[in-house]
Amino acid sequence: MGSEAGELLKRLEYRGYDSTGASFIDGQGAITLLKKVGAPSRVVPELHIDQQAGQRFIGQVRWATYGAVSDVNSQPHHVRCKVEMVGAHNGNISNTDALKPALTAQGHAVVSDNDGEMITHLTEDAYAANLSNPEPALAFCREAYAAAGLKEPIPKGAFLLLDAARKADARAEGSYAAAFADPKVPGVVAVKSGSSLYAGIGSDAHGDFVVVSSDLTSVLSKTRMLIPLSEGEGLWFTERDYLVFTLGETLQFSRPRPKRSKLNVRDTGLRAPYHYFMEQEIASAPDNLDTVLRYYFHAPDTAGLFAAFEDRKDLCKALVDKVLSLYETVEETALAEAFQTLLSDPVHRELATRVEAHADAIRPHIGQPLSDERQLLLDLARLHPQGEEALALFDLLFIWKKRRRVTRHLADLVQAIRDGQKEGGRIFLVASGTSYHAALVAATFFNNLSGVAVFPCNPGQFRSMYLNTLHPQDLLIGITQSGETKDLVDIFQDVRARVPALRRISLVNNENSRIPQELSEFYLPILCGPEIAVAATKSFVNQVAILYVLAASFSLTERKIAANLERAKELIQDTLRTCEADVEDAAARLYLEPSLHLLGTGLIGLAREGALKIREVVLNHAEGYDAAEFKHGPNTILGKNTLFSIQDLAGLLDLYEQRRDGRPFAGGIESLQAWPELVETRFSNYPLLFLCPSDERDIRITISQIHTHKIRGADILLIAEKHSELARAVAGKPMGHERYWSKYIEVPASGDPNLFVFAASVALQRLAFRMSVLKMVYLDRLAVLDHGVHPDAPKNVSKSITVD
Repeated sequence: MGSEAGELLKRLEYRGYDSTGASFIDGQGAITLLKKVGAPSRVVPELHIDQQAGQRFIGQVRWATYGAVSDVNSQPHHVRCKVEMVGAHNGNISNTDALKPALTAQGHAVVSDNDGEMITHLTEDAYAANLSNPEPALAFCREAYAAAGLKEPIPKGAFLLLDAARKADARAEGSYAAAFADPKVPGVVAVKSGSSLYAGIGSDAHGDFVVVSSDLTSVLSKTRMLIPLSEGEGLWFTERDYLVFTLGETLQFSRPRPKRSKLNVRDTGLRAPYHYFMEQEIASAPDNLDTVLRYYFHAPDTAGLFAAFEDRKDLCKALVDKVLSLYETVEETALAEAFQTLLSDPVHRELATRVEAHADAIRPHIGQPLSDERQLLLDLARLHPQGEEALALFDLLFIWKKRRRVTRHLADLVQAIRDGQKEGGRIFLVASGTSYHAALVAATFFNNLSGVAVFPCNPGQFRSMYLNTLHPQDLLIGITQSGETKDLVDIFQDVRARVPALRRISLVNNENSRIPQELSEFYLPILCGPEIAVAATKSFVNQVAILYVLAASFSLTERKIAANLERAKELIQDTLRTCEADVEDAAARLYLEPSLHLLGTGLIGLAREGALKIREVVLNHAEGYDAAEFKHGPNTILGKNTLFSIQDLAGLLDLYEQRRDGRPFAGGIESLQAWPELVETRFSNYPLLFLCPSDERDIRITISQIHTHKIRGADILLIAEKHSELARAVAGKPMGHERYWSKYIEVPASGDPNLFVFAASVALQRLAFRMSVLKMVYLDRLAVLDHGVHPDAPKNVSKSITVD
């Protein structure tokens, strides 16, 4: 089991980490707990987690909220105050500060400040009470179990433990997922209370298993058969049995059939020639824009076929439902038989006959499925190769059905914005982090293309500036990759409670998450596929693309918008190909700079996003500003400042060694006072990175700002399209500034200032990626422990923020 546990923990590293822990329960009920501060890739071999044996495993990769980053605050928690248990959670228990003294007063030895220990003790407390007086809890559970029509025997201890987890959930405030186990009772209890939790069932060389995780990719690494689990539900499971139960006042049991996942672990894997997920995901941007084009626009090559589908919508939808029902077939032999039956189904035969005239549209999809159901179709093709033409037809049916919904919802959102404008309503784009920066870029698109004013803000800004001023005619558009961001979930809930008539819509990548499924009237999909690296790259590009489509829909034809998006795809491809050497030179110059500013001329969202990428994966200070605004105060950083790099330290030591003539090191400020040149020679120019679109006014402002700042001690890096005046401004060395450095990264000409965003985005992403790799290698060579620089999993950040 240890090797499996180690691999599962390492799969969680990309989500962010501070510490790693693993608990094992063997066949005799003995618990082994191993945990330590550090990343799974380091802690697993150090603690020999991958060499442990056991029948049950509960592990956790912690991103710290409650409690400092320390071994004692790491998870899981092994408690034995009233009954022996082990537990761990993901999320946050917001009443932790009140629970700790209350639990202590109830006789619990609370040894950490971690909220995971609180929820474990809460469960322990309720479980111990159930064990001392089991009949009320057993009667309550057995009544609900019988009402569900279930008859398979369940261990008494399992009922008592899941009932305890429900009682603990009632006392806990916050949003979390958790797992608990009593070594003397079969199985594990897990709950989904406001935070993501996925469950899968399968078998491998070691036998049957059930795996539960807050991260879907780790479940998919073991099985594609998922146990349906909704928000507000829990799961008791052994290696081959499971039981779903509800949280809250009403207890209901169910044993839903497993369903085949639409994703394969390959969809979340690293592929040659890439060495990092961030690198792979930046390179995938053109393909992801193809997906946007596929679903947001009508295509000439499928127009006739899709018109035929429209003529028989009833027939097509019936066939789609029949194909989707195959997801519930677990065994491959049964799946092959069900597919063979479907090929002979009258509904399939009739539709296949009706579309024979459109064979040219179907043929390219043979063996190359592109729809969301791609993995199911590939599985069916492997089991029954002779059915490839039918599978191509199914693939196009799925694309047609989703395109109908996406284009309808796009039109609905455009109309909702128009209606809101007519009624005097405001359009709020609310998002966090990278998604917020996409919203800022979107405001530029709306200003340029639609004449519609939108209000981009993060959840904190929205709450403090607008929440109390909302009216029913306003419109809330949430933008999120995960669909689970706690800050945005809270905004959707607050708006629904305060102004129920206000329309709530979302742009989201994870279509099965809480915001699109539970909190939105409808949603538009971002369509970039799973994103593994913590720093968002491909999701930012797709968010910007869809927001461009939305803004352009007010002034351009569908054909023109599609052509522009095709051009954006070409710009990204050309930028990644032609700018690689210049980006590498810039990364080599900047990766050890302790600070830099990114200045966007009219593109504050892009400047902030570029700065965020550098902060996230390089761990250097970086700040995004409007270019013209920089002169209003932040420019004091230019010239002499007290920002020094590791290279400056090395140079200082080298110069000191040359001057001290064998005398012992004096130390302190006295040495610096004695030789002022030690510090004087360490001052260097401050780097500024300008982003300039191909608008003549923006170019004039950028040229002015470059001249203004380089004479005051700035080095200049410019990302822009080719322009002779810009080139001269960048290259010209100011008098008296012999150490001046400059670089002009020329991105391909777009012919449209709005499309410049796409080329500049991937140039910035690639720059941050290369700076991260160079700095990581440098610090590793210096043997700096726990420096946290990594392009995929930098320290202190998490992929999905599900805590307040």
